[in-house]
Amino acid sequence: MSRRVACVSVAAAMAAVLWCTGCADLRARGRRAEAEAEAALPRQVKGAKDGSVGLLVPSGEFLMGVGEQQRRVVLGAYYIDRTEVTNAQYARFLAEVDKAGDAPWRHPAQPKAKKGHTPALWDNAQLGKAKADHPVVGVDWFDAYAYAKWAGKRLPTEAEWERAARGADGRTYPWGEAPPEKRLRYRANFFSTFLAADRYHYTAPVGTFPTGASPVGCLNMAGNAAEWCADWHGPLPEARRIENPTGPATGAERAIRGGAWNLDASSLCTYGRWRMDPAKRLSHVGFRCASDAVAPAPAR
Repeated sequence: MSRRVACVSVAAAMAAVLWCTGCADLRARGRRAEAEAEAALPRQVKGAKDGSVGLLVPSGEFLMGVGEQQRRVVLGAYYIDRTEVTNAQYARFLAEVDKAGDAPWRHPAQPKAKKGHTPALWDNAQLGKAKADHPVVGVDWFDAYAYAKWAGKRLPTEAEWERAARGADGRTYPWGEAPPEKRLRYRANFFSTFLAADRYHYTAPVGTFPTGASPVGCLNMAGNAAEWCADWHGPLPEARRIENPTGPATGAERAIRGGAWNLDASSLCTYGRWRMDPAKRLSHVGFRCASDAVAPAPAR
């Protein structure tokens, strides 16, 4: 090899090293900027339309699923509501739908025959509008989608829901590994409490059972009302580590999480999954909302 060729080769190698170092520096600066931006986010945000409180879930990795289906999932930061949507909050949405229709908020696939978003049990004395601070139930997926869009939010993905309920350490219940009841002291509203051992025959006011709070502070993610998620129901991706999963591109049934007042203790596990026709309404299914981590003013 001539001296000239050798010099060119050395120069090229040095340029490559400098280029790689520069790329690494850019990536490091990008990560620092992202971390600083996330650190500046408020821990809580208040919904302008419904007065809800959204809690910040920080970015990072967590264990999703159980057994052979368990995956390591990486999510960016987002907000999720502290509680399920209440009948009182839902009534605000219905008032606007009654005035102007639901065109700005309806999902493109919403059945044409659907005339409104009034819950199936809206006039029921135990589960409807009379229980203002209880979770709204008897809503289908299209109702939940429209409400979330009206409120300036969206439904959480299954991964976001599970991360908010489970924390980053793979716990069985939102509160940890302890059973949901001990000496008639309950952490959740579920079937064992149906005979009013916990004072509630049906749903309970949102925010009840504070000892059942999740690591990020969400309440009633186990029991009370099961919750619609954004995703079509389907198997988790094959990869053992996945980023920001959103479920299958298509499907026939939507995902539901969280157990309910009329389901047993096994439904309370953070990794429990159910599926249902998105146009179906049941007495134990409601929802909570999520939003991207671009926040307005902090909650007060």
